[in-house]
Amino acid sequence: MNPIKIGVFGSAFNPPTLGHQDVLSQAAGHFDRILLVPSASHAFSKKLLSFAERVAMLQCFLREAQVPDCELELCTLEETLLRNNPDTPVYTFDLMEALEQQYGEEVELGFIRGPDNADPVIWNRFYKAQEIEQRWKLFTAQERRSIRSSLVRELTASTTSDDNRKKVLDGLLYPSVRDYILTNKLYQV
Repeated sequence: MNPIKIGVFGSAFNPPTLGHQDVLSQAAGHFDRILLVPSASHAFSKKLLSFAERVAMLQCFLREAQVPDCELELCTLEETLLRNNPDTPVYTFDLMEALEQQYGEEVELGFIRGPDNADPVIWNRFYKAQEIEQRWKLFTAQERRSIRSSLVRELTASTTSDDNRKKVLDGLLYPSVRDYILTNKLYQV
């Protein structure tokens, strides 16, 4: 029997965008299931909204996201790993090892990276990057939709009314994520 192929897509998801959806669409044909793993403690010290807020946005995202023949699932394992070792960032290598232990030999794990993390300058900063490449299947998405979470945050902060924010965020986020951001006044200065 063939092992189940599980892709691991880690990101800050600060917020989850249609750029993330594009990565999922590209990776879906290579995996039976994709775990979306929000960063609990970013290894590169990015300033993030709370884990709970990003998980809530990701739950909105997952209600609308669809990819053919591939199951999408929220995975909050990083929060557990951080709780067990609060003074250390959660590295991709450690996450993959923990998932490998959790699933055992019934699955074949792969790591999904967006085009930003595939840049050698960024990738080589990853803890044990070469070991990740050797140990697990690596899927790299292409830059087809240049929608960055940073752009969403900038546009939200620089736009003066919710009506205008709604307009500028259309086409960047799923409506439920956009509405969650506006309702909770996230990213506004």
